[in-house]
Amino acid sequence: MTCKGQLIIRPFVEGRDEIAWVSITNEYLSHFLGPDYIPRSQEDMEWLKKSPWYNPDGMFVAELEGEPIGAISVDVDERAGRRHGTISIELRLRYVGTEYERQMLLFSLENLRLRGIPYARTWVRDNMVERIKLLEAEGFKKVRSFSMMKMRLSEFKHEIGECRHIWFRPIEPTRNSDIGLLTFLLNEAFKGQFGFRPTTVEENKAWLSQPSKELYGVFAYWDKTPVGYIVLEVSKKLVEAGRKVGEVSSIGVLRPYRRLGVGTALLLEGLKWLREYGIEEAMLETDDDNPTKAKRLYEKVGFKVAYKEFVYERPVSLH
Repeated sequence: MTCKGQLIIRPFVEGRDEIAWVSITNEYLSHFLGPDYIPRSQEDMEWLKKSPWYNPDGMFVAELEGEPIGAISVDVDERAGRRHGTISIELRLRYVGTEYERQMLLFSLENLRLRGIPYARTWVRDNMVERIKLLEAEGFKKVRSFSMMKMRLSEFKHEIGECRHIWFRPIEPTRNSDIGLLTFLLNEAFKGQFGFRPTTVEENKAWLSQPSKELYGVFAYWDKTPVGYIVLEVSKKLVEAGRKVGEVSSIGVLRPYRRLGVGTALLLEGLKWLREYGIEEAMLETDDDNPTKAKRLYEKVGFKVAYKEFVYERPVSLH
């Protein structure tokens, strides 16, 4: 497409831009993520506004002749230090691969430069061909690969090395002590892994209170000691649309209890809940270079790689 008009990028305005933001995000992500994408709604936007992650200072709208065509997030997570900023750009499909998309990316880099952030990161799915071309043309390098894995719950396997010593207790999201325990286990399990920074109790409360999802989790105990957890998600929207799919949102085991079948037992317990809920397909995402070799566990249970997601990075200033 020939770029005829001047692109204007301005700050997100609360009470004015929510509808356009949701519409643009849904158009872009539903195209590339297909039936796995959970459409966002105004209810989700209101939940986000009340969450610990909401920061309108890093949100921008790209307009062409007064029409919003792009939604830009430039996030700097202060809890992760100020080394990286994360860029997210969604736009109307007819503008994908145009100079306008490039202008949004350059704007995001300049925003990070002005904020004193040295590196930029962004995520893409393997089928976002135009975005990947743009990133590589602008000096981004692929630094990490993640696999989205899926399995049919009709292929559920047992007797594959799951630990018989542990017992389970459901997570009660309204109990502060349970949220505190989940926060501790999650942070200990993922400490030192790619992109890790400690989560907070407030963040995990928000995570487990998403209005459009049914969430279920369990703790694993070795005698009286909590040693791991798993959290499952089911999108009410996908179920209503006839997509009987659920997700392993997070799973973790403390280091001293790894290689003992605890993770296998947790995963099987979670998949059993999904199947009892009426779900037919489970999915999860894993770091291909996860030091715990989690991908091998998922393959053992029956998961197979469906597609890839990549992390791209570059210095904000190349000179």
